[in-house]
Amino acid sequence: MPMLASLVLVLLCLARAAIAGSACPQPLRIGFNDTASPPGLMGQGTSFANPPGWEVVAVREALKRLGCTAELLRLPNRRLSVSLAQDQIDIALLFGITAERMRDLRFPLDAKGRPDVAWAPVFGHLALFGRGDIAMEPGWDGRRLPPGLRVGVLAGSVQEAIARERGWTVELVNLLDSEFTMLQARRFDLLLTPREILSAEQRAGFVEWTPVVAKLPYFAPASPQLAQDHPDWARSFWRELCQAVRRLEPEIRPVECGLVPTAVWLRDS
Repeated sequence: MPMLASLVLVLLCLARAAIAGSACPQPLRIGFNDTASPPGLMGQGTSFANPPGWEVVAVREALKRLGCTAELLRLPNRRLSVSLAQDQIDIALLFGITAERMRDLRFPLDAKGRPDVAWAPVFGHLALFGRGDIAMEPGWDGRRLPPGLRVGVLAGSVQEAIARERGWTVELVNLLDSEFTMLQARRFDLLLTPREILSAEQRAGFVEWTPVVAKLPYFAPASPQLAQDHPDWARSFWRELCQAVRRLEPEIRPVECGLVPTAVWLRDS
């Protein structure tokens, strides 16, 4: 009888652990950048526009399918990542992969412990943009730049990681919405930024260098505490978010979730 009681106790503990892993975390806080990046994220500052953009719609759809509710917040770019790393928010959109983020945040991982690109909800095209007075370098192949050209990159971003990896001369940009103003003011010669976040107005008067520098996966990483306490729920949310983006914006998620598009850049590739 004592052995039976012990077995029952173990089974109850396992059942409680399974429920804790998949139940909706509460409170649940999901963060977005406070700078607009149409059409994915609309409105500036702490409020969402109406409509809010497909990023917000996709998150709401994923939460609905999981039967969960969450507080949706908007924060400045640096504060967003710091708040996530410090467990002040639970999920944040959207982040590319850097060594620092892999250390501080929690991403879906594949069997080799790398970010699982098969479940990245968004793929973007990282491109160089220049003023009209700088001609695209003959023979530009997406990698090699002539010496002397300065490239503006958002500080702490995957753009910075790629530019430094390739040995380019880097000028840091601290505010996301100041990139093109700084380019126009000749603070640097070229701007490295995701094509998809730019409005037609931002791109007017600038020249995109082709081919693109890289095709990048973007994720909605979790805080360390959420990933530890609710690992099953985190995986379910990543799955539902990917599928929601695929339904809403098939050009942004160009293949079915669970599959990897071709020619995707990761830091160790």
